[in-house]
Amino acid sequence: MEKFKLSRAVESLEPSVTFEIDAKVKELQKKGVKVYNLNLGEPDFHTPDEVKTAAMEAIFRNETKYTAVQGTLELREAICGKFKRDNDLIYKPEEIIVSNGAKQALYLAVRTVCDVGDEIIILAPYWTSYPDIVRLAGGKPVIVRSEILRLLDVERVRKAITPKTKAIIVNSPNNPTGAVYNYHELFELGMVTCRHNILVISDEIYENFFYNSNNKPYSFASIDPGLRDRTLTINGVSKTYAMTGWRIGYCAGPEYIIKKMTSLQSHVSSSACSVSQAAAVKALLGDQALIREMVREFNMRKSFICGELLRAGIPHIQPEGAYYVFFRVEPKFNSIEFCRRMLDDFQVALNPGDTFGTPGWVRLSYTVGLDDIKEAMRRIKALWTSKEK
Repeated sequence: MEKFKLSRAVESLEPSVTFEIDAKVKELQKKGVKVYNLNLGEPDFHTPDEVKTAAMEAIFRNETKYTAVQGTLELREAICGKFKRDNDLIYKPEEIIVSNGAKQALYLAVRTVCDVGDEIIILAPYWTSYPDIVRLAGGKPVIVRSEILRLLDVERVRKAITPKTKAIIVNSPNNPTGAVYNYHELFELGMVTCRHNILVISDEIYENFFYNSNNKPYSFASIDPGLRDRTLTINGVSKTYAMTGWRIGYCAGPEYIIKKMTSLQSHVSSSACSVSQAAAVKALLGDQALIREMVREFNMRKSFICGELLRAGIPHIQPEGAYYVFFRVEPKFNSIEFCRRMLDDFQVALNPGDTFGTPGWVRLSYTVGLDDIKEAMRRIKALWTSKEK
């Protein structure tokens, strides 16, 4: 059969390497192979029972119909409360849109503000989907890499700005490095965006995962009063409340942009799941103890991993937030080859830095138990030292 010609935008897409690796992991697991999966950024905790109960109660109240495309008023009010409580930001429900995960919120934001030919600055290392989301919107991703990967090089950003620059995507705490940008870095970036009239799309999905109280992540819109109305803040409940499968993300921003994002969502997916929205309300308004428990556990795992990498002489970035360690394998190894060998020969799933715009590096996700991490680190060190023999 003759194949139909597909759109250039979709033809240029590559599948997410993260989920491609995960599919291979699941295939091996079906064959009974024990795999140490340090690939996916999915907390190994369970959704709190009170959140599950809220979902079941919503079902038995027959809250199983379409909701408003923008999200239920109850959930949008809860999100406004979260911004006031955690970020000292005041939003109205009209300035919030609820979507099917933070990834969709990000896509809606980029697609709404980006015209064909517009440039969107992306800081590298970056989350793997950013460039493709920009390309799908008809825009051009402009990659800016700091000389020191854990820092935000505002001067390089400034030099990358052209008359076509529409927005910049900021991610702190950062996936994959675990870097947390400090107040000075973000304020300086904010002033640059104000001078050039550039929108900021701030991905804050990991905001609750940080390990130093003296370097708590800032919500970009809170840095300066002038930034609130030129920032689209992306967040969700997936990471913070171990609710990845519930698919609830959200975006806060100027009402006129949120209104158009809502129109776009109405044609793409309609509303987010009604039951998941009820669960998200409980998560946002309920006991926040799970967050503290996860951070304590992740901090312990992070400390162990970094200690092992240090002892093995493997260069790495000490994560300040999120739950990833980014370590360097070049020039000893090609990062893709290193990850392939780790999975094929040592049954450890990792993510090559090429996925994040940074070849030569590897991302390790510490979202599995410490016993599995210890064995995975033993195997990583075995491959690392193999070329020295």
